[in-house]
Amino acid sequence: GDGGGLQGSLASAANTRPIVVMELGAAASTSRYGRLLSRGAPAGSLLNGEWLRVDADLVAHPRYVRRDVPELHLFYTGSAWRIVRGSDDPSGELLAEAVSAALHPATVGVSGWSLLEAETGAVRHCPEYEMVCDGPNTELQPFLMEELGRDFFLRVQLTRKVVWFVCPATGNVYHSAAKPGGPGGRSRPGKRYCHLCAKCFSANNFQSQHLANLHRPGRPTALVTVPDEAGGVHLLWRPPVDPTGQGPGITGYRVRVSVNDGISWQVGINDTGTSEARAIITNLVAAVPYRFQVAAVNCAGVGADSEPSPQLCVAPEHPPTPPPVASRMSDGLDLLEAEYVFLCSNWRPRGHALSRIRPHSAVFTVFF
Repeated sequence: GDGGGLQGSLASAANTRPIVVMELGAAASTSRYGRLLSRGAPAGSLLNGEWLRVDADLVAHPRYVRRDVPELHLFYTGSAWRIVRGSDDPSGELLAEAVSAALHPATVGVSGWSLLEAETGAVRHCPEYEMVCDGPNTELQPFLMEELGRDFFLRVQLTRKVVWFVCPATGNVYHSAAKPGGPGGRSRPGKRYCHLCAKCFSANNFQSQHLANLHRPGRPTALVTVPDEAGGVHLLWRPPVDPTGQGPGITGYRVRVSVNDGISWQVGINDTGTSEARAIITNLVAAVPYRFQVAAVNCAGVGADSEPSPQLCVAPEHPPTPPPVASRMSDGLDLLEAEYVFLCSNWRPRGHALSRIRPHSAVFTVFF
């Protein structure tokens, strides 16, 4: 129900710890009903549990310590969220990391974390691990955007989940549903907070209009394809231009592929994870006609796709065997007094069991 905790009812509001600070003479709360919880690490791991905020002021990337295990620190390095043991800086023992531009650990993308593997000492991807904000999630006990993460509504897909929150700009309480329906505040349409504009907008068109028109990247241009000798292709393009120069930075690119001349498309790379305007696609099938599109990604979502690339066919590693050329026919047929005859020839490419080239047939008309 709408009153349950966000992303699962993990706790009640029993252990609330208000932290009130002053900013420009106005009271601003950074923690009230919400709790930052981590889950998904192997059973018994110290990485699962509740985290307490260290920073009492309003900062872009707040620091945390693990409740009951204060030697575990959670902080942002400038390019990644890290959990380390023994210190609140990169010199500590690395236990977990998420390379992300998220402003808050709870807004790191799905499957974004890698954890230290005790047996091997290597840091490996752990798609089950996540940070979530939990709490009452009601009109009377709403989340603060500092608890959810200022970029929550830009980075988290809510689907059917309704979130109650306090607008930092006005102090008003809103729900996030696109349409009204329900008692109290649900009788009015919902809103969502945009940290880039520092205000709330209608939830009904937040994704389709506000983010799409104002904050998502433009269209990449000049996409070219350069095949390599290994059966792959290098994609190069020009990044989209930000006319204001103040928009959110590009964090990656999505690459789509079509094998039917653009009639349908499938995602080849969901997110390159880098702002570099290049990508490499490997293991292309010989003689298949490929077209590619790229779209820039930032914290507001995926921008418009580029124009499709010119059609590309990768040459087969071994050219197909040419069909046989008959210089003489001897099949025992008596062709006396024949005016013409049909000859049928069948052949297969030699020596390539996995070749996509199929057996061929041809009919020739020979006149006498």
